[in-house]
Amino acid sequence: MNQYGIEAGYVEPDTWDKQAGIAKLKKQFGIGEELIQEFRVPYVYLNRELIRSRGLDQAEVEDAVAEEIMKLKGVSLAVSSTALMQGRLSDTALNRSILNGHNPKRSGDIFVVFEPHWFINDFDGLIVASTHGSPWRYDTFVPVIFSGAGLKPQRIYREIQTVDVATTLSAFIGTNRPCGARGQILQEVVR
Repeated sequence: MNQYGIEAGYVEPDTWDKQAGIAKLKKQFGIGEELIQEFRVPYVYLNRELIRSRGLDQAEVEDAVAEEIMKLKGVSLAVSSTALMQGRLSDTALNRSILNGHNPKRSGDIFVVFEPHWFINDFDGLIVASTHGSPWRYDTFVPVIFSGAGLKPQRIYREIQTVDVATTLSAFIGTNRPCGARGQILQEVVR
């Protein structure tokens, strides 16, 4: 990508210099490295039990940790889960994308967004150049192909949602929408 003028790189979290951030958190909260329980891309999980036992405010800790994470090489944005749930983020396409993937029961405490075209160099033994968790357009604007059953060839370039596929297929074959379906019928397919 770099040879074509697209700034790209690899993120290696194990090599990040975290000492300044850890020192700042320790000064602010009296706790440093033990605040971070785990980093499992793209989420940082905090030690909630320790935060509660020290009487700290979860949202304040998340915001402070997110601020420090954003100083690390290859990180574009770090978003607090509490900020997501409380609607404390500006209404941007990037933030909406992060919010769409958030699940309060399973998501971590901070969502880490790498710079566009920056990837984990070793992701479970694989070198990657895209992910399914990135909110950037190149990872979210995915082609969908419908073929066969008498469909006429055509190319349409517009954004759709993955939830539109099941709704469209059910309309195409003339059955009821799947229970709980909220997608839109793609008129280009059912016409």
